[in-house]
Amino acid sequence: CGSKKTLLALEQARADIARRRQRWRSWQSGLDPRQLVFIDETWIKTNMAPLRGWGPKGKRLRGLAPYGHWRTLTFLGALRWDRLAAPCVFDGPINGQCFRAYVEQQLVPVLEPGDIVVMDNLGSHKSAAIRQMIRAAGARLWYLPP
Repeated sequence: CGSKKTLLALEQARADIARRRQRWRSWQSGLDPRQLVFIDETWIKTNMAPLRGWGPKGKRLRGLAPYGHWRTLTFLGALRWDRLAAPCVFDGPINGQCFRAYVEQQLVPVLEPGDIVVMDNLGSHKSAAIRQMIRAAGARLWYLPP
């Protein structure tokens, strides 16, 4: 019997990334959780269905999913210590233009001076316009280390 494997980013083994990850951990103890705003996205496809299930022994279990035209929905949100702020759903996968619209129309209006916006290193998150909008709201922007 084997054990479950956990995959980690190969970049975590690099010395420069290890230093950034250690610096991030050391900063955490000095942060006020009420100022943290974590941005993340997830998606769902309308054809998603469980791969496994329970059924009568010896009989194949049948599943149902929409046939043909499938859609992808992307959900974005800002998680604070006490609530979910700026929830938004996009019809389709997200790109830089969609993310910029989200930041401008949903996120910036709910930011407070002194907030620290934390997000991953997705390419669509790293435009100068996004950094400027967040800073103009009086918030800081931190990217998670790989």
